[in-house]
Amino acid sequence: MTMDRRQSLKLLGAGAVAAAASAPWGATLAKPAKLRILVLGGTGFLGPAFVEAARARGHTLTLFNRGKTAPDLFKGAEDVETLLGDRNGQLDSLKGRDWDVVLDNSGYVP
Repeated sequence: MTMDRRQSLKLLGAGAVAAAASAPWGATLAKPAKLRILVLGGTGFLGPAFVEAARARGHTLTLFNRGKTAPDLFKGAEDVETLLGDRNGQLDSLKGRDWDVVLDNSGYVP
């Protein structure tokens, strides 16, 4: 018998719940590594919620955006850097840099 995607996800979810339930109370998980995260945008749509969640986990973030939507949203935050540019060709501020993770939550342009 083959499983469709929905059945596979249900089985995977049930396994995750069972694994979590079998862990002893008070068991601690390994603390995740601190990541350097590049967020394309970061000040509108889903960006602010993601940035706050990542900051709460100790990650450092770089926001790459045009500076048009809420440009002062994370101003003064030591763990958030903002680079100005545009995915449509103004990429100079990204040159020579690297990150562990890139989040691109654009719903318009891939």
